[in-house]
Amino acid sequence: MTGTPVRGRPMRVRFRVSGWLRLKTPLHVGGIGLDPAEALPVAVDGQGRAHVPGTALAGAFRSWMRGTRTEAGALSDLWGFVAEDDSDPGTVSRVVVHDAVIVTDAREPLDVTALPVRHGVAIDRYTGAVAAGFLYARTVVPPGNLLHLELDIESTAAHRATDRARLAVLLDALGNAEISLGAAASRGLGVVRLEEHGVSVWEHDFTSAAGLIAFLTDNAKRSAADDGKAADLPDRRRFLTVTIEWKPLAPVMVRAGQDGAVVQTLPLMTSLDADTLVFTLSGSSVKGALRTHAEFIERTARGDDLPRPLADEAPVREHEARFRAQLDGYPTVKALFGAARQDNGDKGPFWGSAALAVKDTYSTTKLSAELWRELALGVAEPGQGGESALSAKTLEKLKKAGVFQADHVAIDRWTGGAADGLLYSVLEPAEVRWEPIVLRVDLDRLDLYQDSALALLLLILRDLRGRRIPLGGMVNRGFGDVEVSKITLTGGPWGGQVTLEQALRKSGEQQKAWTAYLEQPQTATEGGEP
Repeated sequence: MTGTPVRGRPMRVRFRVSGWLRLKTPLHVGGIGLDPAEALPVAVDGQGRAHVPGTALAGAFRSWMRGTRTEAGALSDLWGFVAEDDSDPGTVSRVVVHDAVIVTDAREPLDVTALPVRHGVAIDRYTGAVAAGFLYARTVVPPGNLLHLELDIESTAAHRATDRARLAVLLDALGNAEISLGAAASRGLGVVRLEEHGVSVWEHDFTSAAGLIAFLTDNAKRSAADDGKAADLPDRRRFLTVTIEWKPLAPVMVRAGQDGAVVQTLPLMTSLDADTLVFTLSGSSVKGALRTHAEFIERTARGDDLPRPLADEAPVREHEARFRAQLDGYPTVKALFGAARQDNGDKGPFWGSAALAVKDTYSTTKLSAELWRELALGVAEPGQGGESALSAKTLEKLKKAGVFQADHVAIDRWTGGAADGLLYSVLEPAEVRWEPIVLRVDLDRLDLYQDSALALLLLILRDLRGRRIPLGGMVNRGFGDVEVSKITLTGGPWGGQVTLEQALRKSGEQQKAWTAYLEQPQTATEGGEP
């Protein structure tokens, strides 16, 4: 065999991985939408099964392995490359990642027609109302479901030890939920964790007859454990993790996309499994509240005004342009919270994904799926006047969970009485208990704005602790008031794990950077008259 020339791609050894990735938060990998007015669908394969394409998995894995190196040629020996110079066609990736079908715990494909939809809006900074033309809707796969991971690395004698170590490091990162998949990762979607049980790593040796026979008879040996020291990967990205322990002082909720049959306004819920749901404070909602306050801080520090709203009859495109102008001016805000991608050439940074990511926050209070179906679908008792009403038994269950039905009515300005036909009800999670809010900041992505952006983040956290930032929806109606008991920062420039108070005392460098930054001319009304 040693004297036989090898044709095609060189492969002496193949590492093969098989395992399961469990969704820790909802996932959206976009498919092909037929109607632009409907929610963005999830990707499906030729059999109509929800899945994550191998390209999406490979892209996330490659991005994580490249660490702080973002140039096109990073890790090209493993992931391949396409050269800009036509004289070198490049090389194909030695990593083969298969499409991952999404299944339930029972290993059954999901019913894509029954998947929930996440809705979102943008808030106009001047009016405080929904910005015209900015309504979002995407179908998501609920957490708790599984992706079947199948991955091969085609290796050679020269790469064998390094590839084994790199694979071990990648699997360790998946096991620690360090890699997110799909869209809206900075808004909490796509967090996955490799299941510890059921992971198999084989090492197929094609350099000998014994190795070939072992492969053909399914007797290939399991790959030996590796500590990853020989991985030779670029420097890992540095992250700051902020953990916020809090409790609601008023109902905190994000409104669900659909009305209930009995109670019109329902809170956003997430299915943990077929029998259990939890209240959800979406990452996009928290991130939006923090971004709005960040812009408010910088506008106040600079004495800037917002562009006034246009007349209602103005074209939608002009409304959209005016809203974008509200977002497109402050570099620290864009570094922290992201901005639409635009190539500024030599004029400034290439803006894009946010450095700050906010996970969905779930309640520790749980509701049964049966109770939720009664609320959403209207299995109720007739009330006074023939109207549907929740049963006394259901109301008692909700009360024990800290959830109450509140009825509201609009007041007629002329009569001072109830306006006709404007009675509505809200399911208020007033006494629900919540998990901590978790923020994660990619310090390397902040680049030149690291110290000034961290100074802005500390100011945001200070104001959140000071009850100046309401969370969730309907904050102008008394919702969203929260009390923060403790804020912990881990991995930042202040050393180890510190409280917010300790970080503020040690923030001398950040204060200097913030002062110098504010002395630079910036405007938040770029693209529109103030």
